[in-house]
Amino acid sequence: MNTLRSNNRLLNNDLTIRVIDLHDQGFTNDFLPTENKHFFCLQDSVDFSIDDIVIKVIDEGYDQLTNSYKYIHTIETINGSKGLLVADCICTEDSLIN
Repeated sequence: MNTLRSNNRLLNNDLTIRVIDLHDQGFTNDFLPTENKHFFCLQDSVDFSIDDIVIKVIDEGYDQLTNSYKYIHTIETINGSKGLLVADCICTEDSLIN
């Protein structure tokens, strides 16, 4: 049982550390991409057009749970909300790149 717990702690350690660091910098909300280049904030249930946000790719890390690379984005909205998007692809104002 202790071995299982130890292995779980090691999974996604780099991604987790980076996300926690960004949370400490004020990027506390979580965003999900939706249809037509919109992004949904999970905390306040607001849907933002890509024209109403500033999105930047901050980092890339390997997700051992899904065996794939994830891209960490910061998002700042027109109403001052700040948050993160962790996605399989790079998301920018101009395009969504797989």
